[in-house]
Amino acid sequence: MTAGEPPPPPPAPAPDPTPVQQPVSVRIRQLAEAIGPTTLATALLLYFGYVATRARYDYFGVPLDMTGLSNQSLTLQGLEVVYVPATLIFLGIMLLVGIHALVLWLLSREPDGGPDGGSSSTGTFLAYAFVLIGVLLIARAMIGIFVQGSDVSVIIGATPLSLAFGPASVAYGVWIHGRSSGHPLLPQRLARNGVMYALLIGVAGLFWASTQLAWAYGRGRGEQDVAELVDRPEVVVDTKVALEGLPTGVTAARLGTAAEGAAAFRHRYRGFRLLLASGGRLFLVTPDWVLGRDQTVVLPYGKDIRVQLVPQR
Repeated sequence: MTAGEPPPPPPAPAPDPTPVQQPVSVRIRQLAEAIGPTTLATALLLYFGYVATRARYDYFGVPLDMTGLSNQSLTLQGLEVVYVPATLIFLGIMLLVGIHALVLWLLSREPDGGPDGGSSSTGTFLAYAFVLIGVLLIARAMIGIFVQGSDVSVIIGATPLSLAFGPASVAYGVWIHGRSSGHPLLPQRLARNGVMYALLIGVAGLFWASTQLAWAYGRGRGEQDVAELVDRPEVVVDTKVALEGLPTGVTAARLGTAAEGAAAFRHRYRGFRLLLASGGRLFLVTPDWVLGRDQTVVLPYGKDIRVQLVPQR
């Protein structure tokens, strides 16, 4: 370098080959922002609407795939189903917050530990109580999963809720013991992983319970439909070709003769009630429809069928 020349700029620092690790909370927030609350709410409405509507028409022996209901119809069906699970979840959260506040209050009334570092009597009792309750709930969940079998998978019971709260109760009892004694039972990393898995199992159990509730709700809607069939408008069906295997309560009458030509409607059937009209088909039942005795008649829309609606008083 000659005199009078400016000194060369310092070399740029070499890039750090070690990637920057983002906190877990930041990654969870980014994932939630990517998914979006609207997308999640829509997916839940579609799912619960699908489960409830499937159970509702399964009561009449009609597969949901056969109805041809659109996603919009399933979403509307899900609106009336999601209120009850959402209310139960919010009430459950409030209950858990209240229990946690009560536990903190009880622990605050006694010292964190004795002079020898031991835990307080209240903390020990609460810790063992929550662990015992959690173990019993986990045992109940295992019985419901592996012993009772899949025949109770659509009945609201204790299995999914036991699965949801059993591991969480054990983890909470371990935390109480560490809080009261001042010496955690597990290393920090192992305890963090245990809490994460307990939360994941809890979410799965709550989702399973909500699914059972949606199925039971749809089944109840089917029973309610049967009770209200007599008040629905009567469906009078005129056909060109005679229908075979009429259900109980449907009467048939002749409208004309064969000499009138194939274009004339020659058969009339009275006594039907409309269960559903979707996918270009009519799903018809009778007002005194009984599960296990009567069937559901499916008629496609077309030029060979004429329909009249008669309101009931």
